Amino acid sequence: MLGILLLIGTAIAALISTHYTIAPQAATSGGSRSYSSNNSNLSSSGQASSAKMTSANYINISGFAGSLLSGTDSTPPSIGNFKVDGEPVVDNDYVKSDGLLTATILDLDSAISQESSSISIDGTATALSALVSPNSYDALSGTLTYQLNLSDGEHTMILSARDTSNNSASLTRIVKVDSSGAKAANAFIYPNPYNPSNGNARIAYQLNQDADITLYLFNEINQLVWKRTYPSGSNGGSSGYNEIEWNGTTDFGQVAGNGAYFLRIVSGGKQIGRIKIAILR
Repeated sequence: MLGILLLIGTAIAALISTHYTIAPQAATSGGSRSYSSNNSNLSSSGQASSAKMTSANYINISGFAGSLLSGTDSTPPSIGNFKVDGEPVVDNDYVKSDGLLTATILDLDSAISQESSSISIDGTATALSALVSPNSYDALSGTLTYQLNLSDGEHTMILSARDTSNNSASLTRIVKVDSSGAKAANAFIYPNPYNPSNGNARIAYQLNQDADITLYLFNEINQLVWKRTYPSGSNGGSSGYNEIEWNGTTDFGQVAGNGAYFLRIVSGGKQIGRIKIAILR
C-alpha cells in the first residue's frame, strides 16, 4: 500500500510541476455584477462540489487522487460561460427573443454523456445528442450553441450535465423577453457620490431590447452638460446589460463641479430611465 501511495504522490507532483495548477474557486467580477466561476448553481447528488476546471491548465488534485485511489470518478461535470449573444447572463437579465445561447459543459475525468445531458427551455428538454443545426454540442471543446426562440415574458433555462461515471450537475438561468418598446431597468452609476479625480465613473443599465439610446446629463439648474448617443445593438444600446464609462468631464471640456446631476436615458424621444448623480470633489 505504501508503494502505491508513493507512486500516486510522484504522479501528482509531476503533473503540478509540468503545467497544472489547482483550480481557483474565487468568484470573478464584471463591473458591479458578480459572475460565479464555471460551476455556478451546480448540484451533484445533493452534495456541494469543489471548483471545476474549464481548460487543460487546471486539474482538481483531490478529485484526481481520489479517482486513482478508488478507481472511480466522483467529480461532477463543469457548466459555465453561460452567455447570450456573447454577453454573460445572470438571473432576470433581458435577452433577445432570437438570441444565441452559448455555454461550456466539460468533464476532465470522464466523458460527457450526451444522451443524459440536456438543455431545457421552460420545461421542454432536448438531449445534447438530439441537437440539430443550427444547434450543436462540440464534445472536444465542450461548447454548446443553441438558437433561442422565445416569446415575451419570463423564461427558465436549465443546462443539465451527466458524465459517464453518473456524476451530474446543473445550471439555471431565468431571463426575460420584452418586445413592447424600449425600456431601461436597474439604472445606476458607481461610485456615487463620484469624484472625477479618482478615475472614471461607470453608468450601467439594462435594456429589454436593442434600441438607439441617447444619454443626457443635466446639472441642477437643468443645463445640458454632457450627451452621448449609442446605436441599436452596440454597447449602450443592446438588449441586456450595458455599461458606459464617464471621466467626469463635460462637453465644454471642464471637469464637472460639485453638486447634483441628473442623467436621462432616452430612446425614440421618450425618457426610459433616470439616474441622480452627486459629484463630490
